Amino acid sequence: MQMLNKVSFNAIRIFALVAKHGSISLAADELCVTASAVSHQIKNLETHLGISLFARKNNSITLTDTGHSFLSDVSPGLAILEQATEKLFRDSNEVVVRVSVTFAVRWLIPSLERFKHRYPTAKIRIETSGFADVSLDPFSDIAITYRRKGDYRGKEDILLSDYCCPVLSPDLLAKSGYGQPKDIHHVPALKCTENNWDWGLWCAEVGIDQATIDFADQFDIDDAALRAAVAGLGMVLSPDFMIKTEIENKSLIRLPGFEAIELGRYCLQQGVHRDGMVEKFRNWLFEEMAIVSKI
Repeated sequence: MQMLNKVSFNAIRIFALVAKHGSISLAADELCVTASAVSHQIKNLETHLGISLFARKNNSITLTDTGHSFLSDVSPGLAILEQATEKLFRDSNEVVVRVSVTFAVRWLIPSLERFKHRYPTAKIRIETSGFADVSLDPFSDIAITYRRKGDYRGKEDILLSDYCCPVLSPDLLAKSGYGQPKDIHHVPALKCTENNWDWGLWCAEVGIDQATIDFADQFDIDDAALRAAVAGLGMVLSPDFMIKTEIENKSLIRLPGFEAIELGRYCLQQGVHRDGMVEKFRNWLFEEMAIVSKI
């Protein structure tokens, strides 16, 4: 206990920051202090703990095995402290939402006006990810993530099942020579998922040999692929709610002859803060998704 009384929690925080950057100078820049001050804190921490946390060689600094272990042990506690501190200064009307870029720009942001109309004091902070598999972090209240069919997890609330059908521009359909499902090889398909898993699952569900599909361009997010589909570059798999505007203006249409197939589900993760505006936002999401599911 005497040794622990000598250990500075600020030094532990600085240690974690140096480990994060792999650099004393970069950690010092973030803290707006001198590099020598950071180095002094690290040396004092190592002295009080009686261990070497970093190996120093040729102006580089790397974690020792003990340092790695210590970082793993203290990181959860530091995250909790940071979260508690941030909560003291956060506006009670703020909701931090983590979500994929495509879900944010194609549904959430266009729909937010309805939530703000109901709760004018609400302040929504949206943090986007290029990946559909989004997870909570210590500073977010809600995460909307995507689970492929067969990868559903019990501790997540299901917002919406993802029923997808190939969609394409009317011009592409007209010039492609497609007339019925057996002609699907006439229409180029666009890729926008890891290992093209969505087309693989869709083909298996509808009984089509994936090898017969002509795959053309590839994109890193669904939104980019959908924009490419509007431009006539190919067909892409999408649920109707993601392309509501395009369906209404007829810049995208369903490929005739096919029904929508469930490829996955949008699920909700919620942090420890479960009251006030966060709970209102959560309830609103479920209300909205219930409406979407009937479209």
